[in-house]
Amino acid sequence: MVVDDGVDEKGNVANIGYERSYTMVFVCDLGFSSLKWVYGENKGRIVSAFRRSHDGLVVGEDALLTAGSSYLKTLEDLVHHYPAFVDEAAAVARVPEKTPLVIGLPYGAWVAEKDKPAGVVTTLTKILNGSGWPDVRILPQGLGGVRLFLDRLPGRSGNILAVDIGFNTVIFTLVDGGSRSIIYGDTFYKRGVHQMATQLLLPAIRDFAPSRTFTPVEISYLIEQGYVQYGFERHDISSEIEVAAKAYIEDVLRDIHGELQAHLGLKASFETVLVFGGGATLIRDIIDSKRVAIEILSEPEYANALGFALSDG
Repeated sequence: MVVDDGVDEKGNVANIGYERSYTMVFVCDLGFSSLKWVYGENKGRIVSAFRRSHDGLVVGEDALLTAGSSYLKTLEDLVHHYPAFVDEAAAVARVPEKTPLVIGLPYGAWVAEKDKPAGVVTTLTKILNGSGWPDVRILPQGLGGVRLFLDRLPGRSGNILAVDIGFNTVIFTLVDGGSRSIIYGDTFYKRGVHQMATQLLLPAIRDFAPSRTFTPVEISYLIEQGYVQYGFERHDISSEIEVAAKAYIEDVLRDIHGELQAHLGLKASFETVLVFGGGATLIRDIIDSKRVAIEILSEPEYANALGFALSDG
């Protein structure tokens, strides 16, 4: 059976690229670094920072203007604060009331909890319904990028290993490109870009900012900018980022391969590795293989959101 969101009750991505909804939907993909939103031809990003004020919860860049800002750290944080970030994005995107809302949760949590009456999927749906979004669909993060890839290449066959590298998570799914069904998938928590930065990058650049400690959002900015500003001096750290990223992605892919082998054995084969998420930009020029095709989606940070926008496809 195929449900309306294009994912069946087993988590399979059904009929990707062959059907298309023309209903305008509002898509929000909230992660531990930022929320990515898509509405029609427009898209944007809101930093995953928040701060309490006398007027309520302040989110995004405004939360960073004064002391006391916090950051999303756990799945529970993400679920609890999802409505505030969605409302902020909707105001920016000028989304009309009662527009269908499509959002994502980490694949591992979605699969484990989607059928539980008190699980995070049901809980988040109720929270968003109560905050003024009557039509909510929750999809598993990681599959949006697969959907986008197969929508653009509908004739693609063979197994596809999709790797969604986020700030705090790495989500991997092995998908049968012919049947559009998931063979296996899971989520590595605390294995995203933040781990790469804290364990591999920051120790290598400590001499550039000896007295600095960096918040999670600052780490994200640091990697995007490619330099450290310390006083009146600016230090290019692009080579240090490249070295750290190469070691990091080698470890992540090795661990993914180990998980696939442990669960699937000889069936853990794939012809294409599809990489997306914010961390994909780090490895665009350093990952290659003579054995399988490496595909990095354009605008990889928005891949899940753009794939979710194909809400019924």
